[in-house]
Amino acid sequence: MKIVPIFVQENKREGLFSIHLDGEMEDEVTKCMEQWLLDPQYLYDFFSLHQDDLNSGYYGKTISIQQAIKYTREEAEALFYQLESLAVSGSKTGSDTLSKAFHPLYNLEFTHKELQLVKAKTPIRKKWLRMYAIKIGPNTFLVTGGAIKLVETMKESAHLIKEKQKLEDIKYYLKEEGILDQDDFEMYEI
Repeated sequence: MKIVPIFVQENKREGLFSIHLDGEMEDEVTKCMEQWLLDPQYLYDFFSLHQDDLNSGYYGKTISIQQAIKYTREEAEALFYQLESLAVSGSKTGSDTLSKAFHPLYNLEFTHKELQLVKAKTPIRKKWLRMYAIKIGPNTFLVTGGAIKLVETMKESAHLIKEKQKLEDIKYYLKEEGILDQDDFEMYEI
């Protein structure tokens, strides 16, 4: 398992980082970018497999697979743009940080916790894309994965349960490595 810088300023240990799991071709952020932006076949296959969830009414009226692909690509562009601009501006005093994009994984969690589990989503239309991460500092987040969430809760879908388990596993890994906060992260060898 490796930690990879994604949107960070040179010589800084804050911004957006991603986990690169052993045995995987790429880190989790890159994987999401490729699946959501560059691979329409992946999206077609995903929405075909999850067509019942897509048209369950959770997002309103019936949505065609072609519309879902279009919405996903638009949302992905907005999400990655937002994350990049917040990561870069967040290192400047008085600017918005990545904390503006990432919110607690559990909607009823209002206080900051050590290695808090968080999610990012865009403020646009459907909002079904999720980037899951662990908050290390106000402008330091480690992405553990991402998903298209077509159901109300994570426990309703196998691929979302898998993402939640990755969050828990990587949080455990960080604790085992002695990374509990920003200071620890700055000392960690990447």
